[in-house]
Amino acid sequence: MMAYNKSLQLTNNTPLETLYFNELIMKKVYESSTALEAYMVKNLLASEGIESRVDGEHLQGGIGELQAVGIVRVVVDETTYLKAKEILDKWESEQSNLSFEKPKTRSNTLVPFLLGSALTAGLAFWVFSSPVTTDGIDYNGDGFMDEKWVYKGDRIKETSIDRNLDGTYDYVYYYDLKGLVKSAKADDNFDGIFETEITYRNGTTTAEESDKDQNGIVDYRVKYEYGVLHSIEFIDEASTKIKKRQRFGLGKLVSADYDSNGDGVLDTHYSYDKYEESK
Repeated sequence: MMAYNKSLQLTNNTPLETLYFNELIMKKVYESSTALEAYMVKNLLASEGIESRVDGEHLQGGIGELQAVGIVRVVVDETTYLKAKEILDKWESEQSNLSFEKPKTRSNTLVPFLLGSALTAGLAFWVFSSPVTTDGIDYNGDGFMDEKWVYKGDRIKETSIDRNLDGTYDYVYYYDLKGLVKSAKADDNFDGIFETEITYRNGTTTAEESDKDQNGIVDYRVKYEYGVLHSIEFIDEASTKIKKRQRFGLGKLVSADYDSNGDGVLDTHYSYDKYEESK
């Protein structure tokens, strides 16, 4: 699942040539590895009367993908590019001088610290006080947004998906301040109840927990390594101990361990061949 860039959203009525045209007249003026720095540059340009846009903040990671680096860009209209570049060159030069200048007195080091703190606080206030907006796609034309995106300012906050197009959302993604997926919930039997919780690290799936019979007790766990299926655990609800653990390699079942007498010890082992047949 990819996080969406609000400035490049497509609708059924958006001509493809319009997107190409918009991209051609915009020029990259700054590139960063974090969205936070990119928005700081955006605010700097805005204070000088130059409009800009942050692109790529939601492509820093996705489901089953490793986090990418250096893809958050600040772009401006080509008519303001030279002025924007001049402002940023001056700003970067000042930052460099601050970094290498040897502090002479306590007051000299305190001023940049206070300025940095004020800028950070102001940026945090801007992020958290931004208005919430929604957008989405109606895939089957029934008037219901089958995929809905919720934004706080320009930052993606939440995505809801109606996978079976029945008018009820059955998969919801939640994003962190970098635009990376941090958690999700799923209704995989489409009964209106979210029985599965999914967690992520750096936008990559790490684990799932499910209450398959919906009685309030987790009875099924899935673990991933770097977004790849590693193991599945079946939980005995009475004891909350593992009843069976399956291990996988490249998506195939490799082995399994089973608690045959319910004492909490996995005492029976099974191995499987490449066809997932017991050896």
